[in-house]
Amino acid sequence: MDTKPSVVVGPPDDDGLRKVVIDGKSKGKVWSHHELQKVLHRAGVPPEAAITWRGGNCTVWPAHSWGRRLTGAVMAAGFLATAAMCAWIGMKDSFDALTFAGRVTGFVFLFMAAVELVAFAAGFDYWRKRKLRYSGPALLFGALVELFVGAVLLMMFFASKGRPAYALCLLLWAGLIVCASWSLWMLYRRRVWKALRYPGRIAVGAIVSTVLVITNLAYTQIYLPSISRTLVQGTAEIGRPSLNKEGTKMYLPVRLHLKNSGEVPVHILGSIYWIHTRLASDPKEKYRLLKPGELVKPPGQELSPGEEISEDVVAEIEKPEDVDYEAVTAQVEAYAFRQDRMKLDAGYERSGKWRGKLEEEGKDNDPPSPIKDGKEYFRYQAPISQSSELLNLTRGRERVTVWWLYRPLPVVYVHVASPGDKSVFDLKDPKEHRQAVDRYGLAFVRGSLIQTPYPQLLKEAQARRPK
Repeated sequence: MDTKPSVVVGPPDDDGLRKVVIDGKSKGKVWSHHELQKVLHRAGVPPEAAITWRGGNCTVWPAHSWGRRLTGAVMAAGFLATAAMCAWIGMKDSFDALTFAGRVTGFVFLFMAAVELVAFAAGFDYWRKRKLRYSGPALLFGALVELFVGAVLLMMFFASKGRPAYALCLLLWAGLIVCASWSLWMLYRRRVWKALRYPGRIAVGAIVSTVLVITNLAYTQIYLPSISRTLVQGTAEIGRPSLNKEGTKMYLPVRLHLKNSGEVPVHILGSIYWIHTRLASDPKEKYRLLKPGELVKPPGQELSPGEEISEDVVAEIEKPEDVDYEAVTAQVEAYAFRQDRMKLDAGYERSGKWRGKLEEEGKDNDPPSPIKDGKEYFRYQAPISQSSELLNLTRGRERVTVWWLYRPLPVVYVHVASPGDKSVFDLKDPKEHRQAVDRYGLAFVRGSLIQTPYPQLLKEAQARRPK
């Protein structure tokens, strides 16, 4: 005589699952009557077997399939989006970030991407069979990481007052925060942390680890760079003058220097030197330019700590004995930025064009030029990127423009802004450079001005005049 199996279906638990026990042995939990039939079929129980229902009959299934699947699908979408974002940042920053801290941050994002993928995989078990004990806590950690990533990216964006690299980034980051908050609420209602033996200790450990990571990143990425100052010095030296045999020309040698005396490598965005004479009697024209030029060619060259660039130039003075000069002056000016804060496009050094060429191409007003007096100028322009992909995403990409202006006292202007920015660069506003100074360590180098009385130079040249 065949023994009929004993089938008992327990009451729904907090999640709506009902436990199935056959002949005193647990066969797992089911969400619906359809899943119950599958369990009975695998156990070899005939469909007509009697079932003992506890806590409700065969119509009581609180966990609706469509609601459970929708919940799992939304969580899975959030985990995948977070994993993709973290993987994008991590793959780029772990190998290409300009600083060690940036690369460490890249590996942290790769780790968070792995956590999100584990949470995504755990969702298939938690919302179906729940055979794995820790699938619920895995979802909890994934939701916490998702909330952390979305909040950090959004806060960095608002703190930097930049523009996101892609238009949908803001919506994505806000969506991650909303999705993570909703996921945490759903998981809180199900008390998923009960699967852990010591949830309190784990929570404290996670909080302490997060605080240590954030503190370390703040120290290495904010504090240390802030105390390492950019220090570039420019000097000029007027050498011994000489006359030609006829005495119609004076040759005045000048040695120009640009040295990185700081602790961090820099790139020279633009440089200029000028040698001019100061007139003693002409009230209309105080200065007469003898020789201007660029000291660093091509621009964009790296200058390591302790490294120096020098150049010898010769200025000519026509009819030196007939002019009424009071003094000869030489000076070097330059703009430099920290190598660990910004990447300069490789085409920058070849981007130089005169004003006339820019007007022919219709690019003289992109960005609006601060030079409104019709004077001739030479302009360099190229896109730049931040020191890490994390900053690129939150600040957006920018562009640097350097004007080399030719006038009685030549000068260099630098403007950093987003491509397409039509705001006019105000040369007299000190706030124009403030953001570039804070972000990239942009430094204006005004070298020491060397000035020598002209009568002294003429007397020395006459003494050395060839017979």
